[in-house]
Amino acid sequence: MLTKQLAIVMWVIWFAQLQAAFVFQWFLASGFSEGKNLEAPMATWIWLICLAPLVLATGIRWRSLPKLAEPTKQLIAMIAGLALCETSVLSSLFLAARDYPQYQIGILMVAVFAMIQFAPSYATPGYALKSSDEA
Repeated sequence: MLTKQLAIVMWVIWFAQLQAAFVFQWFLASGFSEGKNLEAPMATWIWLICLAPLVLATGIRWRSLPKLAEPTKQLIAMIAGLALCETSVLSSLFLAARDYPQYQIGILMVAVFAMIQFAPSYATPGYALKSSDEA
């Protein structure tokens, strides 16, 4: 029974964090960024700050999370991955949105996709993907 309750908690946290990306965009940037990017390319360090957390989050999701059997450890890994995704959203808002609104929206879309991959189906009791041997 505890596993089912923890799965519900994980789904609620995941959904809240997914919505937070849009809430940050709406309230901190007063809606979705509009306009054209500056003609000068965005600095490499801004790209690194915005995209490196997404690479780390994806690594957590596909390298670390499948190896964790305990739901509490899965919860911790999920929260860490979602926090990295939110880091990317917030850093793009503060570093890129004013001068590079199109890039900022692109980073938001990639971050939302990265957050979607953390959907806690792996922690839901009774959920299992059929392996290719069973198909």
